Amino acid sequence: METNLYCCLVVTFSDVNSQVTCKCCFQGDKYDDEEPDAFELFKECHYCKRKKGYTPAVQLAIIEIENKISAPTEGEEPNSATQVVADVLAEKTKKSQFLQNVGIQMTRPRSNAQDLEAQLEAEKSEKNELARQVKVLSKQVEETEQGRIKDQEEMKKKQADLEAKVELLLAKMQPP
Repeated sequence: METNLYCCLVVTFSDVNSQVTCKCCFQGDKYDDEEPDAFELFKECHYCKRKKGYTPAVQLAIIEIENKISAPTEGEEPNSATQVVADVLAEKTKKSQFLQNVGIQMTRPRSNAQDLEAQLEAEKSEKNELARQVKVLSKQVEETEQGRIKDQEEMKKKQADLEAKVELLLAKMQPP
């Protein structure tokens, strides 16, 4: 290919209008003027026309994506197809460029390190909360122990006073 022709192609494909046109041509009538989601693009890009199906690895990824989309984690909102595809691809590959290659921008890409940082931060806050609770409980135990010791001393004094009074009464009752 000649350099001039190559440069013209680069300029053409760099143009936003050309990208929109190419994207529409790629989609055809299949999506009825709707943008396909990341999952649909994943299936379309990984379909093998020659074998009329998917490779075993792609089949496993598709099943995993479908399961994650259909069954969101308890207490959380359902994940978008884009986020689920990104998560599954992150688990299966070191650095997946699929979403970028099909023109989908991730709103907030999270790497494994970011997930670990978030988990570490959550564990630190949980540890701090537990330490605070232990401190409060230790203080309560100490106060209770001090109260018990004080009550025990008062009981000893009362018992000593009572014994002294009993001895005095017994001494008065005995004949001289």
